Amino acid sequence: MQHESNGKDGAGSRSLNVIYVQPTFVIGKAGGLQLSLAPRTWAYLGSLDDNRDIAKFRGYVGLRASAGWADDWQLSATGRAGDAWDRGSLRLDLTYPLMQWFSGNLALYLHLQYFWGYGETLLRYNDRSSSFRAGFSLFR
Repeated sequence: MQHESNGKDGAGSRSLNVIYVQPTFVIGKAGGLQLSLAPRTWAYLGSLDDNRDIAKFRGYVGLRASAGWADDWQLSATGRAGDAWDRGSLRLDLTYPLMQWFSGNLALYLHLQYFWGYGETLLRYNDRSSSFRAGFSLFR
């Protein structure tokens, strides 16, 4: 189960609950180059009163494909198809582990991300957007 909230209150408040299944298939040796595919399907739980047509833009299926090394660069692409197939999204994530700077005691990654499509936010899910982000993450 996954809960998502935009952290606002009042009329701008939005939240969403989904239950999902996401098997992951990995090809390659541990420590070497690995390729993985993770198809995902989900169902919405609870009320969608604030976002009645969100399934048109976020749909019910997605796929994450990634390639890279556990201790080096990794690139992943996550696609999501809306009910109306001309809607959906694509997110690209490029990560690099920084654990060697912390003697292996802290899982920290340099994280570059690009998003294009619909459904990035709960408040404006029906607007197509694109964005680029750079920062740090605790997991990939």
